[in-house]
Amino acid sequence: MTVVDSNQTSIIKRIEELTPDMIQEVIDFIDFLKLKRMDKLNRDKGALLLQQESLRRIWESDVEDLYEL
Repeated sequence: MTVVDSNQTSIIKRIEELTPDMIQEVIDFIDFLKLKRMDKLNRDKGALLLQQESLRRIWESDVEDLYEL
């Protein structure tokens, strides 16, 4: 049994002991974690796109040929 399988089994056992209201809280928390991860990925992606746009002026410059240094 892998660690993932063990964790899944443990989570399922614990969820089975919860009341319906508590299960809804768990679902809400899972959704929160997903949104938090997506927000971080989007921020990281946005920062990368800004960096690329700033550097594009250097990369596409006709004024300077880096191979002639």
